[in-house]
Order: sequence, then C-alpha cells, then structure tokens
Amino acid sequence: MGTEKRARQKAGRQARLAAQKAEQARTRRRRTILRVGLVALAVAGVFLGLTLSGRDDEAELDPDEVAATEDTVGPIVGDAAAEAIDEVTGDSPTAADGPTAGEATGDDGPTAGEVTADDMIGDEPIGATTVPATEPDAAPEADGRDDVTRNSDEAGEDAAAGAGEAGGGGFPEGVAGADYTPYGSEEYGEGECAPAGGADEPVLDFAGAPALCIDTSAPHTAVFDTSRGTVRVALDVTNTPGTVNSFVNLARFGYYDGTLVHRSDQSIGILQGGSPHTNDAADPGPGYTLWDEGTGFTYRPGQFVMARTGAPNSAGAQYFFTVTEAAGLLDGQGIYVVFGEVVEGLDLLTGMLDSHVDDPANPLGGAPDPPVVVNSVTIEVG
Repeated sequence: MGTEKRARQKAGRQARLAAQKAEQARTRRRRTILRVGLVALAVAGVFLGLTLSGRDDEAELDPDEVAATEDTVGPIVGDAAAEAIDEVTGDSPTAADGPTAGEATGDDGPTAGEVTADDMIGDEPIGATTVPATEPDAAPEADGRDDVTRNSDEAGEDAAAGAGEAGGGGFPEGVAGADYTPYGSEEYGEGECAPAGGADEPVLDFAGAPALCIDTSAPHTAVFDTSRGTVRVALDVTNTPGTVNSFVNLARFGYYDGTLVHRSDQSIGILQGGSPHTNDAADPGPGYTLWDEGTGFTYRPGQFVMARTGAPNSAGAQYFFTVTEAAGLLDGQGIYVVFGEVVEGLDLLTGMLDSHVDDPANPLGGAPDPPVVVNSVTIEVG
C-alpha cells in the first residue's frame, strides 16, 4: 500500500508541475504579444506624426504643372492593371456558358472562377488560353527533314486523304497517343448558328455555346486570308466535332476578321491568335468555354490547336499553329486539343515565326514584326 500511495503522490506532483509550466508558458506568450502590440502602436504613432508634419509643409502644386505631369506619365494605375491582366493568359471565359454547367453530363464542366494565373500552361501564359514555354521530359527526335517537307509529307497528304474518306470528317486516325472524347449530341449549347455564307456584321460576344451548326459528315476547311498570304487548314470533324463546330460558327460570325497573330514563341515553335477584343492573350473570349475533346496529344509542325489555360474545359476561341519541332516540348502536357492540320501555307507560318521580335513588356515573349493581320477566316465545306 505504501508503494502505491507514493506512486500516486509522485504522479500528482508531476501533473501539478506540468500544469504550472503550461500556465507559465501562456503567461509568457501573452506578455510577448502585449509588448509587440505596444511597439507597433508606438511606431505607427511616430509614422503618423511625421506624415502629418510633412503634409503641413507641402507646397501647393500649380494646376498646369499637374496636368503636364499626368499627360507625360500617363495612367500608371491603368498600365499596372493591364500588366496584371496579361499575366492571366487570355480567353478568361465567363464559364457559366458553353457547354453551360448542367447542359452536359460531364463532371468537369467549366465553372466561374476556374481560370487563374496559376493555371496557365507552361512557364508563361499562352492565352487561353495560351501556351507558354515549358520544359519537356525529353526533346522530340528530328527525322532529318525540314519542317516544310515534313508538313507536305505528313500533314498535307494525310489530312487531304482523311478528309476524303468515308464519313468525310477527316483524320479518322487522329493524333498519335491522343485519347479522344468527342462531343455527344447532348453536349452542344443552344446558341445561334451563323449563316453558312457568313454574317453581315461581325459578332464578338455570345450568351452561350452554339448548337450543333455543322454537318459532321462533311469535310470542313478553314481558309485564313492573312497580310502575308493564305493558309488553309483541314479541320478534324471526326475526332473533335464540338471544337470544330464552335470554331466554324465563330468564323462565320466574323469573330476572327481583322485580328492579329498576337503571339509568336520560338521556344515552343508556335503562333497564337484569335483575340478580337484586345488582340492579346488576355482577351475575354466569346462568352463561353468548350469541353476538352481529348488529352494526351502530341505536337509536331503543321497542327491547328486550341489554346487554353491549365484548368480543364477552359478553351474558348484562341488558337495556335505549331510551326517547328520545338512544339514537341508541349508533349508532356498534351492538354491542347489538336483539331486541324495545315494543308497549305506552312512556309508562310514559318516566315511569320522567323520574324518574331522579343517584347520585354510582354510576358508571352513577343510577336511577329511587322504585325500579321488575319483579314478573314472563311469556311469551305466538302
């Protein structure tokens, strides 16, 4: 019994000591917080006193001098805001529309606020969308042919043959390694379809994604009339019908007319465009976003690709052309939907990329110089 009693007494003393130590620690923390608060108040008081004193001594500025200063310097706040917007790669969609939440059965539909600067592709935003430079797992292997020859051998002939096969949609084989998830009939929107011959006046803003407006059994070719010549793209209706449907409808509404190729990036071999509101990657887009029609894409010269952010289902209207083998650096991401092949004009695109000029103020690197204007995009069917 004596031994048990001593054990209980020892345990009681240890418990009391622990409680005392805990209380002492809490007391020390309260004292520290109080001291820090007092010091902060004192510093604030000194700063306020100096500020008030300085204001009393300020000389009045001549209104004419103020006006001259503002005209020369410009709206600094506005410039800062523009730079901040540029960091968010473009096509920042309203997301509530197209494919509107609840309009399709997928779980990953775009939602408002889903697109952030942290979601941009690569190290820099390429614009809804966008495709910034990135570090690959391994550089693509060259096969000894130049880009123009490769495009002629692979892209042009394969695209033309695919477009003429049964079904007429083009590219039945698709991109090597891609896991396609084409639109189902219930996944299209309810937006208006443009006249097949084109709208009388350009339309840039839409309430939602378009309904199915194209004949998915027929080949479709996009013809880019640019300030440097004509580029023709066979669109992949078979594997990416929803993406093609949206692009064709926008083109027929004149959405892309008079826009710039606003970005060139030699580090990943691309040219980017499709921003009629701002002619940069920060363009707000058409007012809706698209379901991703696949992942695991690989990239080579001569492809026509949707730009997007790192967030799922965030593509809107911005696109990019892959021009050189450097585009293979994007293979590790594989999230940009390839929905067409250049069948004419890769040499023109190569010249555009060769005319790239770095712009230190542009987080995406730069653009062709002189600027490249897309005068119009027309659609040929059949």
